[in-house]
Amino acid sequence: MRKGFLFMVIFLILSLQTFAQVEDRFGFFTESEITEYARPFGTTLGMAFNSGSYHSAEVADFFGFSIGFKGMYIFIPNDDLTFTPSLPQGYSAEQKTATIYGNEGAAYYGPQGFIVYPQGINETSIPAVLPQISASLMGTEVMLRYLPSISLGSGDEELSMFGIGVKHSISRYIPLIPVDVAVQFLYNNLEITGVMDITAIAFNAHASRSFGLFTLYGGLQYESSTFDLEYEFTNPSNLPSVQPGNVKVSIDGDNNFRGTLGGSVKLAVIALNIDYSLGAQSVLSGGLTFEF
Repeated sequence: MRKGFLFMVIFLILSLQTFAQVEDRFGFFTESEITEYARPFGTTLGMAFNSGSYHSAEVADFFGFSIGFKGMYIFIPNDDLTFTPSLPQGYSAEQKTATIYGNEGAAYYGPQGFIVYPQGINETSIPAVLPQISASLMGTEVMLRYLPSISLGSGDEELSMFGIGVKHSISRYIPLIPVDVAVQFLYNNLEITGVMDITAIAFNAHASRSFGLFTLYGGLQYESSTFDLEYEFTNPSNLPSVQPGNVKVSIDGDNNFRGTLGGSVKLAVIALNIDYSLGAQSVLSGGLTFEF
């Protein structure tokens, strides 16, 4: 029962199964190479955390409250499937090897023998789900995503998550404007102690217009992500030029700008939405929100 609940919680927060499948492969990589192998995963985490934060630019003038679940499907571009490794002198990287999302790992022959790289998980899309609650007052909305520390049952590893978003209506200062306009700041952090720590930050401006029960919305967002990773380099290729040991590395994701366009339908207290974002990785996002 405990393991089943833990699996549900982890999947609810993010598709960390991806990480679990490849964690034991990090030991193949030196610090300079792990950056390129794992960067696409850090970008995916950033794309997920910075998605699903709005489905309308309208903010309650007095008081509002909502609870919802946001699902994402993140598409991995071809450029994130392979990378060119940093090989010692005397080796030639004529072919690329797999990133965390790629397929076959490559092998290279040179003066020190073969250097072998592991395969990836051979995936071109990753799902994720995030729960969130929001409260608004006088044109300002605060959104929270939270999970207290949960033991993963392996040593001292614990998983925790915290996210906050602050949104403010701009259209309330512009009389007779035909659309709702708002700006929003987002901060999200997910940590597995002693293993990984991901921080995602974003700022966006978005607008919406309602047509009866239907609302059309879109926005432009600047975002960034940082993926801190700790692992043991095992030197499986037995290279004399490098030594096994603990590696701590901070990896910046490729997240930068994204554009979003979507629509939502309001049925009593239930809002259903779907949108598509173009950025470092594309995201199809949908949500179920109960608004009061």
